[in-house]
Amino acid sequence: MARRNSRLAVARRWPQLIAGAILAALLCRLPLFHIVRLDRQPMAGEVNLPVVAEKFWTEQLPAAPAADASLVAARLQQNAAAAIKEFARPVGLGGTAYFVLRGQGRVIARTRDTIQLALAGAANAPVVELQIGAIFGNLVRDATGLLDVNQFSSEQDFNGLAAELNRLVEVRVLPALRERAVVGVEVGFIGCAEARAGIVGGPLLTIVPIQAEVQR
Repeated sequence: MARRNSRLAVARRWPQLIAGAILAALLCRLPLFHIVRLDRQPMAGEVNLPVVAEKFWTEQLPAAPAADASLVAARLQQNAAAAIKEFARPVGLGGTAYFVLRGQGRVIARTRDTIQLALAGAANAPVVELQIGAIFGNLVRDATGLLDVNQFSSEQDFNGLAAELNRLVEVRVLPALRERAVVGVEVGFIGCAEARAGIVGGPLLTIVPIQAEVQR
């Protein structure tokens, strides 16, 4: 009787044992997670985005034409639509346009994520703000018009390049501004900004700095 019960117990466990074996085989072939090295080198055929971003940052971006921020701000106050048409570069078909600007201003206020500047050399000292928080989006990649999605094998690589350029801003430009750009100091900058026709109060432009110098 005991032997019969033992055989019945084993028989009842067969479906569980089979299911367990199948699950183990699936997990071996399709693991629930992968451990990926963050510093891994690109495989053959992959775009080395940090290298591409570095080359653009050091060789092309510094030579990009930049409009005078004080002049653009004054024109925006007079006629925003005309100023955008004159100084901004259209991007895509959605009406988006970007400025590349060069200027200097005195810090008049700051928050955790922005520094407000009263621009030098412009009537009424129009106010713009420099973004010093986390940088997202495609502004740095697209503002100059020097990069084209057709230069890349996939849109994924093109978007990855935007992220790499944003990282360079955060690592190379923002730390000094966060530490030293206190109220009252002068800041020289080159940066990118989205053009906005409907300006109602607040800073005229929000600028992502790609170069900055804090002047005591």
